[in-house]
Amino acid sequence: MIDPKTLLERAAQLADQAKGEEDAGVRERLLRMADHYRDLAAHEAWAHENPPSVSAITSALTPRAH
Repeated sequence: MIDPKTLLERAAQLADQAKGEEDAGVRERLLRMADHYRDLAAHEAWAHENPPSVSAITSALTPRAH
């Protein structure tokens, strides 16, 4: 698991880097990367707050009758 704070810091770095970028294509790519880092941070935060239970894992691995 990755610390969401680290991911958000990286997103901020990429956004700052995009501000100084003259090439529009590179700027857009940096901003998309920053968005992905923010999405990952949100996912990691949710996963930390909602850990899987043993019963949920067991039911996911149990074969179901058709």
